Amino acid sequence: MRRRVVLAAPEPQYAAKLARYLKENEPEWEVAAFSQEAALARHLRDAPPADALIVQSTMLERALAEAAGAGWQGKGVVLADRPGEREPVPGWAEVAQYQPLSRLSAELRRHVCGESGKGRAASGGAQVWTVFSASGGAGKTTVALNLVRQACERGCRTFYLNLEPLNATDLLFGPGEPDSLSRLLYALQANPGQVRDEWERVRRRHPWLQADYLDAPDFPAERLAMSAERLKQLLAVLSSSGAYDLIVVDPDSGCGDWHLELLAGSDRVVWLTVDDALCLRKEEKLARHWRDKLFAGDAAVSFVRNKASGGGLNRWNLPGSAPEGELPYIPQWKAMDQPGRLLQEPAFCGAVDRLLDGWGLLPAGRSAAEAAW
Repeated sequence: MRRRVVLAAPEPQYAAKLARYLKENEPEWEVAAFSQEAALARHLRDAPPADALIVQSTMLERALAEAAGAGWQGKGVVLADRPGEREPVPGWAEVAQYQPLSRLSAELRRHVCGESGKGRAASGGAQVWTVFSASGGAGKTTVALNLVRQACERGCRTFYLNLEPLNATDLLFGPGEPDSLSRLLYALQANPGQVRDEWERVRRRHPWLQADYLDAPDFPAERLAMSAERLKQLLAVLSSSGAYDLIVVDPDSGCGDWHLELLAGSDRVVWLTVDDALCLRKEEKLARHWRDKLFAGDAAVSFVRNKASGGGLNRWNLPGSAPEGELPYIPQWKAMDQPGRLLQEPAFCGAVDRLLDGWGLLPAGRSAAEAAW
């Protein structure tokens, strides 16, 4: 649902930064930002009524007068330096102006939309989707990145979490800050109260991916030292932040305790296979090994054949009578001379679109009946 939001704060840098963050993380919002009372007043008088006003307390008196004169009846939120110090305005919520942007955005969404600040995610936090394969070379990272990009295009605020010990996404995103994850994991252990601030410092955003991520490490130590407990702590930080509707996790092809913990705790497991006898045998063995702990649980496991180029030559012995979907083989991706091409191949994007429709991740404003039609 589209919402027109007017933001007013006297500090131009603050207003611009918050407006930019809201536009990136609330794709259904049309945000108009003002730092001058005169411009704000003209907008409230002349523009169509806004669904919500977010106003810093020093500009509130003028905003209330102009809004009343224009017959405005939307939601109101006061940005306060010190919440609770002033007389409350009937019908208006009050939030702290200075706090991490992720938490501020979550609070604003709750008041503006009447929601929990987690978008379409379940009430427990952001949904977690894991792209997995028991064998290497199945194309997990390429599939995960395409899922992330198309989820963002459908209005989901998405985080891409690569947990491979040997993470090569620096070829796509640039080298960045290679100790990002280690700093975040250290904060989880040593300074839990500083975790959210540390996360705000280390997370990155890439323009063509349209999602947040952590920089790839130079060495595999942090990923190799991952445990089920550390994994749960890390996902809890991301999921409870209110900044995301969806977390797409891209782990390695391991079969350790934390891998099972991740898959069993995911809202959806996108389990990739390829039409190769040896690779399929590995998938069969691991699926059988985890049968009671994974397939009897709440995780929705979807087997998807990647790099498909026609009918499968090998017998299908995995759960289900056949793969739930297929993704085509794109030979041009071997060269990787232009990383953006990973997200722009029409045949692959169309196949991913069909999967997302089937899994109920629909574009904003599109019903399930429309997707089925």
